[in-house]
Amino acid sequence: MSIEYVEIRNPQREIIGICDAFNSIIWRPEYYGTGDFEIYAPCSPLNLSLLAEDNIVTRPDDENVGIIERVEYSFDITNGRMITASGRFAKSILDRRIIYRKTGTNQISATMLNGNVETTARSIITMNAIDCEFDTGRNIDALILGAHSGSEQIIVDADGNPTTQQVVFDNLLTWTDEFLQKYKIGAKITLNAEKQFVYTCYEGVNRAVDNTDGNEPVIFSQDFENLISSNFLIEKSAYKNAAVVAGEGEGIARFCSFYVSAGLSGIDRRELFVDENKAARKYVDSGGTERTLTVEQYNANLRAIGAQKLAALPIAESFDGEINLNSLTFQYKRNYNIGDIITVQDSDTKIYSNTRIIEICEVQDEKGYQITGKYETD
Repeated sequence: MSIEYVEIRNPQREIIGICDAFNSIIWRPEYYGTGDFEIYAPCSPLNLSLLAEDNIVTRPDDENVGIIERVEYSFDITNGRMITASGRFAKSILDRRIIYRKTGTNQISATMLNGNVETTARSIITMNAIDCEFDTGRNIDALILGAHSGSEQIIVDADGNPTTQQVVFDNLLTWTDEFLQKYKIGAKITLNAEKQFVYTCYEGVNRAVDNTDGNEPVIFSQDFENLISSNFLIEKSAYKNAAVVAGEGEGIARFCSFYVSAGLSGIDRRELFVDENKAARKYVDSGGTERTLTVEQYNANLRAIGAQKLAALPIAESFDGEINLNSLTFQYKRNYNIGDIITVQDSDTKIYSNTRIIEICEVQDEKGYQITGKYETD
């Protein structure tokens, strides 16, 4: 692969020229974040006119769309006069809005959220940047929603139960990205044939060695000569698997609940004390009536708290490896893409980890073309 040139478009997204006389290009998309790019080129009259703030950068072989946000001119005896144009990819336009709803002349209300995760993110973007009911000046005319990816994930609490949450005054870009990341969903803004910005959510393809979707596995290991290094760690010093949860009361008269993972006993049991005196048995219902939880209900609440505390103290296992994306065994965009789940495996120990590629960095400079990546444990 290589980056031979980039297309330069005006703010109306019409192509006004190409930039093929450059010293280097860095192109770095992210699965969860926005991603960014940089073009370092001689400050010729053509490059000077093309690499201007608010102009748009596209590639015929890549769907990411860059917006020039920073232009720097420099001079030294070795390189002469140079121009560096950089910015973020098009999803950054969401950074220009905050999330809020107007309920009166000077009143703001929060937006309540529940149900499908992707539908929620799309709705928040619509209300704040595409079809704002109370201020059409907030609408970005060129922005539309793409097709729904079909994700069936719903908003859940820490225990995996359906829940409702709210949002107000958060930055639209930051909130939607962080919200989707909780559910391992990525998002991007691309250009369509009508030169519109198209926002879509997507989930990477599972290409792990043990995937059940029928996808061809992508494996980085010594066997394929595309694993540079690996490291496996197991840590049990902080591990706990049993909890004594103390609720309301004083001293030895406190109400205590006991939770043990999988009935562990003897030397295998590792106990944790949880001070939860804020958990009261009495509460006021929606009608204003004071009520008291039964012993069984209160015990169940405290046990749930104990299970949640133990979940934060597991046996820590990590497997990390430096993979070689320049290997010809598996190639970017042909065998895998950003957001995909791949397998990193140590051939000697047979230990492996299924990980998601969350960032790709392409560099084209005088040394040629190089590609690197970052990934997370899925």
